[in-house]
Amino acid sequence: MTSGREAFGACLAEAAGTFLMVFFGTGTVFVAVTTGALQGLWQVAVVWAVIIAVAIQAIGAISGAHLNPAVTLAFWAWRGFPRARVPAYLAAQLIGAFAAAAVLFGLYAGVLAGYEAREGIVRGQPGSERSAMVFGEYFPNPGLFPDPAAGRLAVAEAQAMAAEGLGTAVLAFCIFALTDRRNRARPRGALLPAAIGLTVAGLIAVIAPLTQAGFNPARDFGPRLFAWLAGWGAVAVPGPRGGFFTVYILSPIIGGLVGAGLYERGLRRFLPPFADHKPERSPAMSRKRFILLGGFLAAGKTTAMAALAGRLAARGLRPAVIANDQSEGLVDTARLSHLNLPMAEITGGCFCCRFDALAEAADGLAGVADVILAEPVGSCTDVRATVAYPLRRLYDASYATAPLSVLVDPETCAAMLGLDGAAPALSPDVAYIYRKQLEEADILVVNKIDRISREARDALVAALSARHPAARVLAVSCLTGEGLDAWLDGLLQGTPDSRAAMDVDYDRYAEGEALLGWYNATADLAREPEDAAAAVAALAAGLRDRLAAEGIPVAHLKCSLNDAVGKAAAAVSVTAADGPLEATCRPQGGATGRRLVVNLRAEGDPEALAGIVAAVAGEALPGQEALAARAFRPGRPNPTHRLQTP
Repeated sequence: MTSGREAFGACLAEAAGTFLMVFFGTGTVFVAVTTGALQGLWQVAVVWAVIIAVAIQAIGAISGAHLNPAVTLAFWAWRGFPRARVPAYLAAQLIGAFAAAAVLFGLYAGVLAGYEAREGIVRGQPGSERSAMVFGEYFPNPGLFPDPAAGRLAVAEAQAMAAEGLGTAVLAFCIFALTDRRNRARPRGALLPAAIGLTVAGLIAVIAPLTQAGFNPARDFGPRLFAWLAGWGAVAVPGPRGGFFTVYILSPIIGGLVGAGLYERGLRRFLPPFADHKPERSPAMSRKRFILLGGFLAAGKTTAMAALAGRLAARGLRPAVIANDQSEGLVDTARLSHLNLPMAEITGGCFCCRFDALAEAADGLAGVADVILAEPVGSCTDVRATVAYPLRRLYDASYATAPLSVLVDPETCAAMLGLDGAAPALSPDVAYIYRKQLEEADILVVNKIDRISREARDALVAALSARHPAARVLAVSCLTGEGLDAWLDGLLQGTPDSRAAMDVDYDRYAEGEALLGWYNATADLAREPEDAAAAVAALAAGLRDRLAAEGIPVAHLKCSLNDAVGKAAAAVSVTAADGPLEATCRPQGGATGRRLVVNLRAEGDPEALAGIVAAVAGEALPGQEALAARAFRPGRPNPTHRLQTP
């Protein structure tokens, strides 16, 4: 999906989750106040606990389930939540809360009017906060202090601010502690949402007599705004004593920032480093071989994974594969599905930034595999410090990490090293990433040697050996199989180097990644092409030629036609603007497909890439129904871990 579509989905999830939370949570207040069917704060608090847990489980995978502006702002301040998404999340949460209040009013309007009649409450007049409390919060709780004079003496505005701020601080502190993967005692699975819900329930039991326990600016202001529109007027906003902004908006925001900060910069320092990654397995369990195949875009890593998997199976070992990309909708995944192997796909960031997801994926595959092959994103470097070393330190009991391989495309590498007299096609900052990949390798693999002469191969191997003496340099063809067994022997039997991690200028690294435009698109064709291979080849050729005409350097272009279950019927790859078409998956047994997938990586504006793909694909394969597309530049790398030594 496009970045805009993805953001819209996350905001829609936040609105839906907040709607659920407010509908059920505020609904209990409706029931308790107007009918008396719920008795006591604890019954109300338990419903809040249950629905918060359910809402987190329902939409957490899409948006993270903040459900609260104070939580969103705390994640932005302390855990790097994207600043650009903060306003949209806050708006979505407010909309969800407002909509829930409107629905509840529609259901309970008659019941609420009957309650007001029985109690002598005139909506919008002094004292009507006793019915308005079913929407927004008041201090003190009008249900417990019906006499306004007594209420003012019991809870001053400063006390109310302190109560709401403290309650939200405790909530944010607990959320950050419970979701911290370094916290070995944290609840797992469904217990995590339940623990957060129970935290809210406990806070309601303690704070609700004072302020009705809001702890959430959207939960208060959305329903309060509806109450203002529905006839409560100034009783709703600004309230009979004012203070709704300071008590129910400002105080929770400050409290959330303080509570989360106290955990992140305070208590968290005393946790054992990376405690969450220590494997909980018996020492008697066999260690799996973990093989990382790095290298720049178009180096042939996916083809190499497939070839190595075949050799491993021939040796009686069970392989599994993990693909990786900055986005979703991958040609490589469709290609690898033909192997019928256990596999996982890590999208939305490189292994270094999504190390936890990598660890979880590997753990899921370890039970069915002897060897795990993992392919980092092609624009990623510093893999030794951010992936290989953390795996060795944190998962040594579970995985025997192989020497780090970095694959190179021979033509691109020769140009980068200045061997063929041609200037590198990549800009200096992108070339910086390429050079750093070479620098960190244990094994440098000159791939695709079937495409170059023996003299060119020997010259490239010699140049790499001279410039990177710490690495073993091998020449391999995954197409013909030449050199594969020697490489695999080194991966299975070799010991990875433990040298200190290289220095990396992350500012320049980020600038290099930002120069690369990424475009992934998925569409369904109106009909299946008679010749899947010819159709996808024609599209790839058209895109290659158009990009060359526009002067856009291509790092990698992959196109595939997939069948109904996601297997590639045909796939083609292009590794340069003037490069040949490579059929990376050929139809077998008349296989065909209607699902078109395009992955393009090039030094160009992502939106321009999107326009080119749309135009060329529309001509080559008319009658498409676009399903998803995403055009973007990778964000700044933010590794989960970075270790100087294993």
